[in-house]
Amino acid sequence: MKSAYLFLLIPLFSFAPPQRAIEVYIFMGEECIISQYYTLSLKQLWNDYAGESIQFTGFFPNPSSSPEKIKAFQDKYELPFPLSLDLQQEQMRRFGVKVTPEVVVFDKDHSQILYQGRIDNTYFRVGKRRTITTRTELDQVLQAVQANETPAVENAPAVGCFITKLQQLSSDVPMCKPLSKQ
Repeated sequence: MKSAYLFLLIPLFSFAPPQRAIEVYIFMGEECIISQYYTLSLKQLWNDYAGESIQFTGFFPNPSSSPEKIKAFQDKYELPFPLSLDLQQEQMRRFGVKVTPEVVVFDKDHSQILYQGRIDNTYFRVGKRRTITTRTELDQVLQAVQANETPAVENAPAVGCFITKLQQLSSDVPMCKPLSKQ
């Protein structure tokens, strides 16, 4: 009789592999129409995947961004995840991001980028949009992560608004140019 009870308890002690700590970094620009367009998709992805093991954070790396503009953007588009000013463009440089919107899916436990690039293939060129989206890279990557699988999605270049780099701002200011020898 004891063995029958032991047999019933065994399934209760099955172990699932530990979940990874995944960060979804979304580089955005409050003035970028393409960033604005993707807010609805990003809210849906957050609803579908955000949780204990998958976190979303939006970064605003453009020098023209400010906490007030970011707050207004968050309120207008009702984004449920934290948004942060990347004032010194540290996160932008860390991942080599050049345009907004661009996403980075980062495995914090292994310090590894699982995916970097576009959200999907709706935009194939700035100002040029498909009527039907046929590839949803970020969604596919997050599905794999949630299933504790390795994503089989290749990085796809992001299409969006170029980010103004800090050194470009100061190099065009006359007082910041080196003096010429006379």
